[in-house]
Amino acid sequence: MRTILFLFFAVAFFSSCEKAADSASAAAATATGKGGSLARFTIVGNYLYLADVTTLKVFDITNPQSATQKGSINMNFGVETIFPYKDKLFIGSIDGMYIYSITNPAQPVLLSQARHVRSCDPVVANDSTAFVTLLGGQPCGAVEEGLYIYNVSNITTPLLIKKHLMPTPRGLGLADSILYVCQKNNGLSIFNVSAPATPVLRKKLTTYIFEDVIPYNDLLICYISTGLVLYDISNKTNPVQLALINN
Repeated sequence: MRTILFLFFAVAFFSSCEKAADSASAAAATATGKGGSLARFTIVGNYLYLADVTTLKVFDITNPQSATQKGSINMNFGVETIFPYKDKLFIGSIDGMYIYSITNPAQPVLLSQARHVRSCDPVVANDSTAFVTLLGGQPCGAVEEGLYIYNVSNITTPLLIKKHLMPTPRGLGLADSILYVCQKNNGLSIFNVSAPATPVLRKKLTTYIFEDVIPYNDLLICYISTGLVLYDISNKTNPVQLALINN
């Protein structure tokens, strides 16, 4: 329940504060909800996308008081997470990463996928790279735990360019060339990924049990085992704690 409340807070609070579209074909990206990498729902423009285990549901929320479901896509795999970037949805499942086009926001279309053995995997992305964490153990299954980095410059053929093994990876967030990776009781790792194939660890915070993270301008919102912790990241590799909000 705490995870759901946190993600709802994040999406609701930031849904009116996001990017302008790069072109008319990407009009759906004019306002993207800002949720964590563990989120199962997100807002892009006037559409809400809800990942319901094996189904992606699409809602038109142009008029929030009379929201209407526009479609439902059977994915035939266990959906774990959903992350929007411009006119695409990056969906993490128990068997891989799936990339959908939302150029037509009411009708998502599968562009590509990167399959792996059974695992739980949040994903974040930018124009050329997707970052995925794979967590092993029950209920996620056997896997080499770590950060998996894909070149998605050719969106139809994601290419694995780096597998960085690390214990208990969970939620993650990307701010420019800095990647924040939560590792539960193993802390929060901060990487410089300006060269994605060779991530460089810049700092590690071990004060809390980190579950998920949202970078937002100069603010880093972290979901921890006891609530929320907020950091100033005007220096993105050196977070300064601003507030702790316990449940």
